[in-house]
Amino acid sequence: MAEGEPTSALVSPGERGSLTIADRVVEKIASIAAREIEQVADTRAGWTRMFRSLPKATAKVAGGRARIGVEVAASWPSSLPTVSAQVRDRVNEQITNLTGVTVVAVDVTIADVVHLETNARRVR
Repeated sequence: MAEGEPTSALVSPGERGSLTIADRVVEKIASIAAREIEQVADTRAGWTRMFRSLPKATAKVAGGRARIGVEVAASWPSSLPTVSAQVRDRVNEQITNLTGVTVVAVDVTIADVVHLETNARRVR
């Protein structure tokens, strides 16, 4: 072994061990990634969490590939197809970059639309 050479360089990749990414980890990353989209409302706080805590993700990881489902609440007014595409792209990007898992699909469900201006007066 040469001085300064990492020990892992001497061991073949197959002998170093393995890495398993749990479904739950991918789900958490997907939920966080969805919250990074400006038009996605975070309903985990306040009284709305009694009904539904969004965004919420499910994932199935097998053989280094993942299929992900994400439920989000979009803020009013938002283009739902645009929000869906942004969520899909961001989740795919974050899962791939952080885990190395190949994302085969991201199914986005807009489960709610939330009006964020709670103090706005209604005019009739």
